[in-house]
Amino acid sequence: MFPSVRAALVAALVAIIVGAAASACSVDGSSDDWPPTATPTTGASAAPGSTPLTEPVEAPTQLKVAFINLLSPLSRDANNPVASDTFDQRLEIVIEELRAFNPDIVGFNEASWTKATGSAAEKLAKALKLEFQYARANPWFPGQTQEQSDETVKLTGFEEGELILSRYPILRYERKALNPRTSETGEGRAALHVVVRVPGLAETIDVYITHLTGADEKVRAAQGADFLTFVSATRGSGPHLVMGDLSELPDRGVAQALVAAGLVDAAAVFPGIVPIVTCCRAAIIGEQPGLTLRTDYIFVTGLPVESVGMFGLAPRKRADNSLVYASDHNGIQVVLRLAGAAP
Repeated sequence: MFPSVRAALVAALVAIIVGAAASACSVDGSSDDWPPTATPTTGASAAPGSTPLTEPVEAPTQLKVAFINLLSPLSRDANNPVASDTFDQRLEIVIEELRAFNPDIVGFNEASWTKATGSAAEKLAKALKLEFQYARANPWFPGQTQEQSDETVKLTGFEEGELILSRYPILRYERKALNPRTSETGEGRAALHVVVRVPGLAETIDVYITHLTGADEKVRAAQGADFLTFVSATRGSGPHLVMGDLSELPDRGVAQALVAAGLVDAAAVFPGIVPIVTCCRAAIIGEQPGLTLRTDYIFVTGLPVESVGMFGLAPRKRADNSLVYASDHNGIQVVLRLAGAAP
């Protein structure tokens, strides 16, 4: 997978934290530099930074859901700033294509804040006019409190994690740190759960998102088991959605465990008719071969799948006429049927 903020980069933060006194002078802790959205804990208030939404008078008949791994603007290679230099244009591609789809719920992996690129969560929420919740995955070291993790973000000048946007009110939300970590001193993984009230549905919808490690199959399997336990323990009796980059193919352990738990892999509902491929470009600049694999998912229970498609497939021209892709992944978009869902 295209290098991003992964184990090598996050592990390096240990040295940064040890040398905090020497480094802090280069990081301004003012509000202009500080990410404006804190990692949420369980709550029941409106999403930070969002405007309370008014439910439509008429209940919708469809629920449009999308997901993409954004490709963090941070790279392991300091000599290769492409992911950061192209970030704004890449985000605009995502926004443009999502506006055309007009989603009700959208999930993002590798949603970032950096001093150079700002908050992806705020930019996406403002452009798409959706409410949002965000869960920090990194940097968050073992044993840290929320406040200590916030200080680490101030010190290092970056964070990335899981993001959910919703057209409809988010009633409550919670973050879950997944075990085991990819490494004890480096990268961690997290899950975000939000509960959404959709007009016309008798029950709320539980929405989950995560991004599992691709580095180690045993670690990924354990993270997947922890995630599934989290979903089982917190979901309500209504429909639920599970989305994210599982870093594995549909016939592997975690994806199969989710199906065995009763979730429908939306991209597999119409086999052979709509081949969904999402992974992974070796580069995001220049014409790239078509993708052939899928590691990204939208699972659903309780709502029939009407259609499945992709977005972020085609590159766009830059000012120098070179081509840039939205991400190293394609996105997935799904239309679910709501008509008749309420008794």
